[in-house]
Order: sequence, then structure tokens, then C-alpha cells
Amino acid sequence: MRVAAFADVCKVILYVIASFLLAAIISPYLYQIGKGFANVALTKDTTDEVTWLASRAERADFAAYFWRGFLISALICLAPLFYTLDLRRHARQRRKNPWTVGIPPNHTPPRMGQPLKKIHWGILQSFVGFCLASAFFCAMAWFVFELNWFEWERHPTKAQFWQLIAETMRPAILMSLLEELCFRGILLGIFLRAFRPSIAIISLSLLFAAIHFLMPTGDGIVSNPRAPEAGFEMLILVSRNFLESQAVIHTFIGLFFMGLILGAARVATAALWLPFGLHAGWIFCATLFATLANRRANFPDDFHFYMGKELTQGIVPIATLIMTGIVLALYLRFIHTPRKSES
Repeated sequence: MRVAAFADVCKVILYVIASFLLAAIISPYLYQIGKGFANVALTKDTTDEVTWLASRAERADFAAYFWRGFLISALICLAPLFYTLDLRRHARQRRKNPWTVGIPPNHTPPRMGQPLKKIHWGILQSFVGFCLASAFFCAMAWFVFELNWFEWERHPTKAQFWQLIAETMRPAILMSLLEELCFRGILLGIFLRAFRPSIAIISLSLLFAAIHFLMPTGDGIVSNPRAPEAGFEMLILVSRNFLESQAVIHTFIGLFFMGLILGAARVATAALWLPFGLHAGWIFCATLFATLANRRANFPDDFHFYMGKELTQGIVPIATLIMTGIVLALYLRFIHTPRKSES
């Protein structure tokens, strides 16, 4: 392990902590600004876009404002992170760096970690990843519906169903693209300079799971969202999830396995195409089924360990991720096996 590379990993961890702390500071003020904007805009004769934005701001709870505050904080903290990582200095020495702008060359010095390769059939890899993740998720959904654990909440018409698919696909592609560029593109590249690939993947997967696990949901309600300390109160509420064994099993472990699969796909292919497709498939299916179905109200208490309130929580989804990972490993072994004609 190189000391300088390990220092970069520590800077990334400090960056995440700073982003959460800054989000806790600014989220109460974002909440006040958003609610004030909604109160004014909804009483005026404005454009449809302004009315839509005001209605979203009016319906959003404090957890939603905290999440947006974290995104803003992460963007603000990017500048000092990049400065301390020294990415802009010695440009001639770092031009072949995998995390510079643009597609890097197919090889870099070993001390710079694993390079990202330009793959001409990358879109096909994304398609394979999307189909693989979607197929196993749909198989799991069929299984839990057969067990009568979930029920359909909405029965859209054919036209409404295709419209819902289009509306779900857009955020799935956008979110998976942003997260893969950040986690498997930039952060995993930094971790690979400091650790062996297996340790780098595990370390980043823990960070990936912790960040998503600490994102507040509607379940966390602060006493006074307008108080300056409301953001820190929300941080305390979501941090308590680590003390709840069911929350750790249902959510954190699943996110950790997801990070392992995505990281392994990135390292095995030296590209982001395959993890992007996998991630998009999971987000698409999870969002679609969350819109159309709910867990039954009379769900047996004995089975809470196996399935949570959503199709992404519980032992059954974790087992589905493991099976997806096994099939993915077989696929990667197949595409990397040299043909006889090539030998």
C-alpha cells in the first residue's frame, strides 16, 4: 500500500463526512426556503412549470430536503476534494490517469491503479447487465407474489403501463449513470491505487452501503424542521439504524452485496458499461414494483426476516443478489475465456 494513495482514500472518507455535516447545517434553511416558495407560488398565477415545482416543494418532507441538501453539499465539497487530491497539478504526469476527463488510454503505470478501457461493444455490456439484473428481480417478484406476500396496488391500462415504464426508465438511467461515474468511476479508481482489487472493492462497497443507508426516509421525523439543529437531529435518527439488526439485515447488507457486484463488474471489465447496466436494471425494477405493488397488510410476522416492506429489503432480495452475482461471474468468465482460434 502506498502512503500517498492511502491518504487519498482518507480524504474521500473525510469528504463524505463533511458532506453529511454540511447537509445537516443547510437542510433546515432549504426547508424554510422551499416551503416559503411553495406558499407564495401556489397562491399566484404562474406557469405550469413553476406550479409543478411549488407543489413538489409543498409536499416534500424534511427527509427529502435533507437528501437534496446532501447532494448540494457533495457538489460544494468536490472542489476542495479535487484540490487536495492534486488532480490538477503535474498534468503531464497525470494525463494518463483513469479519472481525468475523457476516456483514458488502455494502459497506465501500475502505480496509478486500474485504467478504464475504451470498449467498442460497451452498450451491449450495459444491455446484458440490465437484462440480467431485471430478470432476477422479476423472478424474485414473481416468487413473493406466488407466496401471497405482496399484492398489486395499481392495475394500469396498457397505455398507462408503457407510460409508467418510460417515466421510470429516465430516472433509473440518470441515477445509475451518476452513481457509477462517482463510485465505480472516480472513487473505486482512487481505492485501487491504495489497495488490492479485492480490498478496494470491499472497502468501497462498505462506503457505498453506508452512504445509502444513512439517507433519511419518511420514517424519520424531526421535532421541528425549521430549527437550526433539525439536520443534526435527522443525522442522529438515521444513525440509529445501525443499532437495529433488522434494518442492517434488510437494507445495509443488501446494499453491500450490490456494491460488491458492481465493483467486481467494473474491475473485471475495466469499464463502467456493465455496472451501469446492472445498476439501471435494479433501480428500474425496484421503482416500478414500488409504484405498482405493496406488501400485504396481513403479512405474517414470522416472515419479516425474509422480506421487508419493499422488494429490496430482506433475506430474499439478498439471496437474489447473490444468485445474480454467480451468474455474472459465469458470464465474465465466458467472455474472458480465450477462443481456440486465438490460442
